Amino acid sequence: MPLFDADLHIHSLHSIGVSNAMTVPRIAQGAKEKGLHLLGTGDATQPQWLKHLRTHLKQEGDVYTFDAIAFVPTVEIEDFESIHHVVILPNFDAVENLRIATKPHSPNLNTEWGGRPRVNLGGAELAGLVRDAEGMIGPAHAFTPFKSIFRESRHSTLQTCYGDEASNIHFIELGLSADSEIADCIPELRGLTYLTSSDAHSPGPDKLGREFTRFEMESCSFEELRYAIRRERGRKAVLNVGLNPRLGKYYLSFCSKCRRTLVINEGDGAPKFDDLNIYVNCADNAEKDRILHDIHLRKVRCPADGRPLRLGVRDRALEIGEGVSKSPDHRPRYLHIAPLLDIIAYALEIKSSSSRAAGTLYYKMRTSFGSETSVLTNTPIESLREVSDRVAQMIQAYRDGTACYMAGGGGRYGRLIPPWECEAE
Repeated sequence: MPLFDADLHIHSLHSIGVSNAMTVPRIAQGAKEKGLHLLGTGDATQPQWLKHLRTHLKQEGDVYTFDAIAFVPTVEIEDFESIHHVVILPNFDAVENLRIATKPHSPNLNTEWGGRPRVNLGGAELAGLVRDAEGMIGPAHAFTPFKSIFRESRHSTLQTCYGDEASNIHFIELGLSADSEIADCIPELRGLTYLTSSDAHSPGPDKLGREFTRFEMESCSFEELRYAIRRERGRKAVLNVGLNPRLGKYYLSFCSKCRRTLVINEGDGAPKFDDLNIYVNCADNAEKDRILHDIHLRKVRCPADGRPLRLGVRDRALEIGEGVSKSPDHRPRYLHIAPLLDIIAYALEIKSSSSRAAGTLYYKMRTSFGSETSVLTNTPIESLREVSDRVAQMIQAYRDGTACYMAGGGGRYGRLIPPWECEAE
């Protein structure tokens, strides 16, 4: 069965903070360079963008295309709890039906910047309207500290968010803050398909497709995508590709004032701290679970300044889950890998992936080996070495899972440690 690489969450130029280059022709061009086959349209309920989509996308059977790139109507919607949801719809008629159903509840559906509309509805009500439109819905960037279902002070289960519609939720979008290992700490989520997608605000190769999902299905139609997400008729997700969440600003738990991050070790003894971290000892997993729960309740204070600690993304998943990650048999591999331009910038030891040197090597590699997704996932390492030994080393480390990181937290981004520095240590 054919394989298709899909990025199902992007935005148009009608969302705040998005590049004016996010038009169908430019998005399709970026997708071809990246090696993507299927894209979500993003912002499908915004009237000007919907008109743009109708004008540019050609319907071939049950697939919408532009320049050989397939599109499926999608939109990110914010509910009254400020939770974001990814909505995937079968066609433009379904988009119009959802527009009609949500218009009485939305203050910005028809505004110029209404690409990500807000509705004065809860998750269950919104999910019901999406079901009535014959679409699919799931949490967007489910673990980010902002606007997500599982952030602190919001939900710890799908049931409390979606109510009676919870049984109709078949996917969650992991987002840049999480991966399969984090999500599979929560037993309720293990039966779902995980989507990795970019939330791209520009069509550049370091943004579009920086996270994507590889599906095994017959075509890029909505119906085939539905089968794949529900794992029916042999269709399924076979690979998740995305950044390692350790690079995120809120991976580790942290002090709300000094921003030191929490490191939990086995053993006993009083907490300690240095300029970057707080070190807490736990005798066993049960004690660790108690500490995480107490941090959630704001009962654990920083030994440096006495302010309450806050849970990071990883520890929040551990706290609301079982405290251990258990992936089901159907879960595909998660490949932690950065966009090729970022890898090149690391390899060349330059600050900006937009530099001329990075761009020159990027296009040399693409000319030699094809699309970026091929370079990252399929091209033999020995072939890559002929162009750049250091880029090849980094891609090899990503592929075999030996890449080293300094984890982020407390608003401080994590950092990739290149393989030659790992070896030096």
